[in-house]
Amino acid sequence: MANPRPDTARCTITVLALLLALPLACGGGGEGESADELFIGSASELVPHETGRSARFRVTARQGGDARVSSFTATVTGNAADGSFTTRYVSESGAVAEGTARDLGDEIQVVRFVNDPGGAGEDVVVLDPPVGVVRTPVIAGEPIETGFLRTLELEIRVGSGSERRTIAFTGSARRVPRERGSVRVADATYDDAIRYAVEARGDARIPVLGQSVDLRVEVTGDEWFAIGVGGVREDLEVIVHAGDAQATLTFVTEREGAPPDG
Repeated sequence: MANPRPDTARCTITVLALLLALPLACGGGGEGESADELFIGSASELVPHETGRSARFRVTARQGGDARVSSFTATVTGNAADGSFTTRYVSESGAVAEGTARDLGDEIQVVRFVNDPGGAGEDVVVLDPPVGVVRTPVIAGEPIETGFLRTLELEIRVGSGSERRTIAFTGSARRVPRERGSVRVADATYDDAIRYAVEARGDARIPVLGQSVDLRVEVTGDEWFAIGVGGVREDLEVIVHAGDAQATLTFVTEREGAPPDG
Protein backbone atom coordinates (compact mmCIF):
# COMPACT_ATOMS: atom_id res chain seq x y z
CA MET A 1 0.00 0.00 0.00
CA ALA A 2 1.12 3.55 -0.68
CA ASN A 3 1.98 5.87 2.18
CA PRO A 4 -0.56 8.60 2.94
CA ARG A 5 -0.05 11.93 1.20
CA PRO A 6 1.75 14.50 3.37
CA ASP A 7 -1.35 16.70 3.67
CA THR A 8 -3.55 13.82 4.86
CA ALA A 9 -1.38 12.45 7.69
CA ARG A 10 -1.53 14.05 11.10
CA CYS A 11 -0.02 12.72 14.32
CA THR A 12 -0.63 13.90 17.85
CA ILE A 13 0.84 12.24 20.91
CA THR A 14 -1.47 11.61 23.82
CA VAL A 15 0.40 9.60 26.47
CA LEU A 16 2.39 6.52 27.43
CA ALA A 17 5.31 5.43 29.52
CA LEU A 18 8.92 6.39 29.06
CA LEU A 19 11.14 3.35 28.94
CA LEU A 20 14.28 4.88 30.41
CA ALA A 21 12.61 6.23 33.54
CA LEU A 22 13.26 3.01 35.41
CA PRO A 23 12.17 2.45 39.01
CA LEU A 24 13.87 3.23 42.23
CA ALA A 25 15.48 1.76 45.27
CA CYS A 26 17.70 3.00 48.05
CA GLY A 27 21.47 2.92 48.03
CA GLY A 28 24.64 4.94 47.91
CA GLY A 29 28.14 4.79 46.50
CA GLY A 30 30.26 6.62 43.97
CA GLU A 31 32.95 7.85 46.34
CA GLY A 32 36.32 9.09 45.14
CA GLU A 33 35.60 10.13 41.56
CA SER A 34 38.06 12.32 39.69
CA ALA A 35 37.07 15.52 37.90
CA ASP A 36 36.18 13.55 34.73
CA GLU A 37 34.72 10.55 36.57
CA LEU A 38 31.15 11.40 37.46
CA PHE A 39 30.45 8.01 39.03
CA ILE A 40 32.48 4.83 39.62
CA GLY A 41 30.00 2.56 41.42
CA SER A 42 27.92 -0.27 40.00
CA ALA A 43 25.25 0.20 37.36
CA SER A 44 22.61 -1.02 39.81
CA GLU A 45 23.23 2.09 41.94
CA LEU A 46 22.06 4.21 39.00
CA VAL A 47 19.17 1.87 38.12
CA PRO A 48 18.23 -0.02 41.30
CA HIS A 49 15.95 -2.96 40.55
CA GLU A 50 14.98 -4.84 43.71
CA THR A 51 11.75 -6.76 43.18
CA GLY A 52 8.74 -4.76 44.33
CA ARG A 53 10.36 -1.33 43.93
CA SER A 54 7.86 1.06 42.37
CA ALA A 55 7.65 4.70 41.33
CA ARG A 56 5.03 6.98 39.83
CA PHE A 57 5.93 9.50 37.12
CA ARG A 58 4.14 12.63 35.95
CA VAL A 59 4.29 13.33 32.19
CA THR A 60 3.57 16.81 30.82
CA ALA A 61 3.27 16.76 27.02
CA ARG A 62 3.01 20.00 25.04
CA GLN A 63 2.17 20.50 21.38
CA GLY A 64 1.73 24.04 20.14
CA GLY A 65 -0.34 25.83 22.77
CA ASP A 66 -1.87 22.64 24.18
CA ALA A 67 -0.63 20.79 27.26
CA ARG A 68 -1.68 17.42 28.64
CA VAL A 69 -0.67 15.98 32.00
CA SER A 70 -0.77 12.24 32.61
CA SER A 71 1.07 9.68 34.69
CA PHE A 72 2.35 6.13 34.75
CA THR A 73 3.69 3.72 37.35
CA ALA A 74 6.80 1.57 36.89
CA THR A 75 7.23 -1.49 39.12
CA VAL A 76 10.01 -4.09 39.19
CA THR A 77 8.10 -7.38 39.16
CA GLY A 78 10.93 -9.90 39.26
CA ASN A 79 14.65 -10.63 39.24
CA ALA A 80 16.28 -13.79 37.87
CA ALA A 81 19.52 -15.52 38.81
CA ASP A 82 21.12 -14.56 35.49
CA GLY A 83 20.87 -10.82 36.29
CA SER A 84 17.76 -10.14 34.23
CA PHE A 85 14.80 -8.28 35.70
CA THR A 86 11.33 -7.29 34.54
CA THR A 87 9.63 -3.90 34.89
CA ARG A 88 5.90 -3.39 34.37
CA TYR A 89 4.59 -0.01 33.22
CA VAL A 90 0.93 0.95 33.71
CA SER A 91 -0.39 4.30 32.46
CA GLU A 92 -3.38 6.08 33.99
CA SER A 93 -5.34 5.21 30.85
CA GLY A 94 -4.83 1.51 31.61
CA ALA A 95 -2.22 0.83 28.93
CA VAL A 96 0.29 -1.82 30.05
CA ALA A 97 3.81 -2.65 28.88
CA GLU A 98 6.66 -4.77 30.20
CA GLY A 99 10.40 -4.42 29.72
CA THR A 100 13.09 -7.02 30.38
CA ALA A 101 16.57 -5.74 31.21
CA ARG A 102 19.81 -7.35 32.29
CA ASP A 103 22.32 -6.18 34.87
CA LEU A 104 25.86 -6.82 33.66
CA GLY A 105 27.44 -5.22 36.71
CA ASP A 106 28.86 -2.25 34.82
CA GLU A 107 25.86 -1.76 32.50
CA ILE A 108 22.08 -2.05 32.45
CA GLN A 109 20.67 -3.12 29.07
CA VAL A 110 17.04 -3.41 28.01
CA VAL A 111 16.73 -6.48 25.77
CA ARG A 112 12.98 -7.05 25.32
CA PHE A 113 9.84 -4.94 25.39
CA VAL A 114 6.19 -6.03 25.18
CA ASN A 115 3.23 -3.75 24.54
CA ASP A 116 -0.12 -4.99 25.90
CA PRO A 117 1.32 -8.25 27.26
CA GLY A 118 -1.24 -11.05 26.98
CA GLY A 119 -3.75 -8.71 25.32
CA ALA A 120 -5.24 -8.51 21.84
CA GLY A 121 -2.69 -5.91 20.79
CA GLU A 122 0.38 -7.70 22.17
CA ASP A 123 3.52 -6.57 20.36
CA VAL A 124 6.89 -8.10 21.29
CA VAL A 125 10.09 -6.25 20.41
CA VAL A 126 13.43 -8.03 20.87
CA LEU A 127 16.09 -5.35 20.90
CA ASP A 128 19.20 -6.02 18.83
CA PRO A 129 21.35 -4.18 19.68
CA PRO A 130 20.01 -3.81 23.21
CA VAL A 131 19.22 -0.42 24.71
CA GLY A 132 22.02 0.64 27.06
CA VAL A 133 20.46 2.57 29.94
CA VAL A 134 23.57 3.31 32.02
CA ARG A 135 27.21 2.20 31.93
CA THR A 136 29.90 2.61 34.57
CA PRO A 137 32.26 4.17 35.25
CA VAL A 138 30.45 7.30 34.08
CA ILE A 139 32.97 9.61 32.43
CA ALA A 140 31.96 13.16 31.54
CA GLY A 141 31.75 13.55 27.76
CA GLU A 142 32.23 9.83 27.02
CA PRO A 143 29.27 8.79 24.83
CA ILE A 144 27.19 5.63 24.98
CA GLU A 145 26.25 4.51 21.45
CA THR A 146 23.29 2.22 21.87
CA GLY A 147 19.99 0.97 20.58
CA PHE A 148 16.80 2.98 21.01
CA LEU A 149 13.23 2.17 21.97
CA ARG A 150 10.45 4.66 22.59
CA THR A 151 6.78 3.80 22.97
CA LEU A 152 4.30 6.53 22.03
CA GLU A 153 0.54 6.62 21.77
CA LEU A 154 -0.37 8.44 18.55
CA GLU A 155 -3.54 9.52 16.85
CA ILE A 156 -2.97 9.09 13.11
CA ARG A 157 -5.33 10.76 10.68
CA VAL A 158 -5.51 9.43 7.10
CA GLY A 159 -7.99 11.27 4.90
CA SER A 160 -11.23 11.64 6.88
CA GLY A 161 -10.53 8.72 9.23
CA SER A 162 -8.26 8.35 12.22
CA GLU A 163 -6.94 5.66 14.53
CA ARG A 164 -5.25 5.81 17.92
CA ARG A 165 -2.34 3.40 18.16
CA THR A 166 0.40 2.57 20.64
CA ILE A 167 3.60 2.28 18.61
CA ALA A 168 7.08 1.08 19.53
CA PHE A 169 9.83 2.94 17.64
CA THR A 170 13.26 1.29 17.42
CA GLY A 171 16.55 2.70 16.17
CA SER A 172 19.79 4.11 17.54
CA ALA A 173 20.73 6.57 20.26
CA ARG A 174 23.69 8.50 21.60
CA ARG A 175 23.73 9.38 25.29
CA VAL A 176 26.51 11.56 26.73
CA PRO A 177 26.98 12.12 30.49
CA ARG A 178 27.52 15.83 31.11
CA GLU A 179 27.52 16.64 34.82
CA ARG A 180 26.68 15.54 38.33
CA GLY A 181 24.60 17.84 40.49
CA SER A 182 21.08 18.63 41.69
CA VAL A 183 17.84 18.39 39.74
CA ARG A 184 14.32 19.54 40.59
CA VAL A 185 11.37 17.22 39.94
CA ALA A 186 7.64 17.41 40.66
CA ASP A 187 7.74 17.08 44.44
CA ALA A 188 11.40 17.21 45.46
CA THR A 189 15.00 18.12 44.65
CA TYR A 190 17.61 15.40 44.17
CA ASP A 191 21.02 16.73 45.15
CA ASP A 192 23.11 13.97 43.57
CA ALA A 193 22.10 13.15 40.01
CA ILE A 194 23.87 12.61 36.69
CA ARG A 195 22.61 14.48 33.62
CA TYR A 196 22.84 12.79 30.21
CA ALA A 197 22.37 14.59 26.90
CA VAL A 198 20.32 12.40 24.55
CA GLU A 199 19.98 12.20 20.75
CA ALA A 200 18.01 9.36 19.14
CA ARG A 201 16.18 8.30 16.00
CA GLY A 202 13.64 5.52 15.54
CA ASP A 203 11.32 4.10 12.89
CA ALA A 204 8.08 2.13 12.70
CA ARG A 205 5.73 0.93 9.96
CA ILE A 206 2.10 0.26 10.82
CA PRO A 207 -1.16 -0.46 8.95
CA VAL A 208 -3.76 2.28 9.47
CA LEU A 209 -7.17 2.34 7.75
CA GLY A 210 -5.97 0.07 4.95
CA GLN A 211 -2.73 1.97 4.30
CA SER A 212 0.84 1.27 5.35
CA VAL A 213 2.20 4.30 7.23
CA ASP A 214 5.93 4.84 7.72
CA LEU A 215 6.72 6.81 10.86
CA ARG A 216 9.97 8.26 12.17
CA VAL A 217 10.85 9.97 15.44
CA GLU A 218 13.77 12.22 16.33
CA VAL A 219 14.45 12.76 20.03
CA THR A 220 16.74 15.30 21.71
CA GLY A 221 17.01 16.45 25.29
CA ASP A 222 18.30 15.58 28.74
CA GLU A 223 17.67 12.93 31.36
CA TRP A 224 18.74 12.62 34.98
CA PHE A 225 19.55 9.55 37.09
CA ALA A 226 19.78 10.13 40.84
CA ILE A 227 22.40 8.04 42.64
CA GLY A 228 20.69 5.22 44.54
CA VAL A 229 17.27 6.09 43.12
CA GLY A 230 17.18 5.71 39.33
CA GLY A 231 15.63 7.83 36.60
CA VAL A 232 13.97 10.93 38.07
CA ARG A 233 13.51 13.39 35.19
CA GLU A 234 13.50 13.66 31.39
CA ASP A 235 13.16 16.84 29.30
CA LEU A 236 12.72 15.78 25.67
CA GLU A 237 11.71 17.22 22.32
CA VAL A 238 10.15 14.60 20.06
CA ILE A 239 9.52 15.17 16.35
CA VAL A 240 7.19 12.62 14.74
CA HIS A 241 7.32 12.33 10.93
CA ALA A 242 4.65 10.71 8.74
CA GLY A 243 5.70 11.18 5.12
CA ASP A 244 6.43 14.89 4.74
CA ALA A 245 4.11 15.82 7.60
CA GLN A 246 5.44 16.19 11.12
CA ALA A 247 4.37 16.99 14.67
CA THR A 248 6.69 18.44 17.33
CA LEU A 249 6.09 17.78 21.00
CA THR A 250 7.93 18.34 24.24
CA PHE A 251 7.82 16.01 27.22
CA VAL A 252 8.75 16.66 30.82
CA THR A 253 8.70 13.46 32.87
CA GLU A 254 9.22 13.75 36.64
CA ARG A 255 9.28 11.25 39.46
CA GLU A 256 6.51 12.00 41.93
CA GLY A 257 6.64 11.78 45.71
CA ALA A 258 9.38 12.33 48.25
CA PRO A 259 12.85 10.81 47.70
CA PRO A 260 13.32 7.37 49.27
CA ASP A 261 15.23 7.21 52.52
CA GLY A 262 18.94 6.88 51.90
